[in-house]
Amino acid sequence: MGACMALCSIASCASCLCGSAPCLLSSCCPSTYNSTISRLAFSFLLLLGTFVSVIMVLPGMETQLKKIPGFCVDGTSLYVVGNKVNCEVMVGYKAVYRMCFAMTCFFFLFSVIMIRVRSSKDPRAAIQNGFWFFKILALVGIAVGAFFIPDGTFTTVWYYFGMVGSFFFIVIQLILLVDFAHSWNQSWLQRAEDGNTKCWFA
Repeated sequence: MGACMALCSIASCASCLCGSAPCLLSSCCPSTYNSTISRLAFSFLLLLGTFVSVIMVLPGMETQLKKIPGFCVDGTSLYVVGNKVNCEVMVGYKAVYRMCFAMTCFFFLFSVIMIRVRSSKDPRAAIQNGFWFFKILALVGIAVGAFFIPDGTFTTVWYYFGMVGSFFFIVIQLILLVDFAHSWNQSWLQRAEDGNTKCWFA
């Protein structure tokens, strides 16, 4: 009896997963816009992908990852920055590169779809704000497919992508941090000049 009720409950939520609005989350916070819920859902997918990537490098996972066909055949080696690295040492990092490749493809696809979309009335905004079942299915499919990409130079290429991307990420974060500190300082100095100086200079 309980299983039948659970099945009916899941079936009633299926329309939300396939529809054009994230009503599963909207029912929890009805006063928010679809675009806000979509941002939260995409942030959750990014966080989930990061969590899975962390799991890939945990001790003991390398034995499970070696079972994937062609992923690490007989301890094959790959070339990274001119040095020969044993595949058994790199298997967790190779899995992280593949997971990050899947997330990159997924989010890049949606960034291309949303070029020049200005409001939620645009037909493409319905793709952005809904159809979560198909989005999650696509992300899982890309992630699973990424693990079956032949090794070759894939890991080496994504190693360099990671180095360049992390360099630009750190530079952008430093610029944002310095800008935040500067604007905060300006705000406090302005308040100190306008009001109680001792409070704001403390």
